[in-house]
Amino acid sequence: NLPGWEKDPETGKLKPIRGEMVVLEEKAKEVESLQDRFNRFRKEKLKSLQLQRNQERKVSDSRADPARMAELRITFVEQLKKYYGVPYAKRYHQPDSPRYHAPLFLDCCGLVRRVLRDLKLEFGFEVGPWNQAYMFDTLPNRYETPEQMEPGDLIFAEGKYYKEGAKPQPGDIVHVEIFLGGGPLGKKVCGSRWGRGAVQEFDTFE
Repeated sequence: NLPGWEKDPETGKLKPIRGEMVVLEEKAKEVESLQDRFNRFRKEKLKSLQLQRNQERKVSDSRADPARMAELRITFVEQLKKYYGVPYAKRYHQPDSPRYHAPLFLDCCGLVRRVLRDLKLEFGFEVGPWNQAYMFDTLPNRYETPEQMEPGDLIFAEGKYYKEGAKPQPGDIVHVEIFLGGGPLGKKVCGSRWGRGAVQEFDTFE
């Protein structure tokens, strides 16, 4: 006996079972549908990869252009200034304080991460969710003297936490700010320094 076939009682010949044929046709349609979906997924994936490569190529070309890099620094600093006045963290304020009900809170690394994510298309990458120690480890260039810095550069502070229960940071990198330059000492920075404070400018990073 062949699956899906039966013997005709009148002619004695084999004929397909009607119900089985319907099942076979439905399965054929299902296979075809899966194939169509796979082809569509493949085309969309290839298109996405091509767009990604084009974006990476544009970013690579822009990094080779000093004028473009200078423009990107300016864009970064201008975006940073939009967050002036944003408080450090909610837990440092009382419920009757205006800062307690702020729609956004940014600590030192949260500020840098927020601005970089705002400009992920311009920079060509999206920064991870980790803190200032991660940022320090991923930066390709490091300067030995303040005279080498330009607006938009990141400044990191090294130290140790002595508060009981405080978690030590990798490399003892405990803080990050953004160099602006200018000011009375030529060392002006922007950052979010302490719990009861907010994003603001400081005359020096020292």
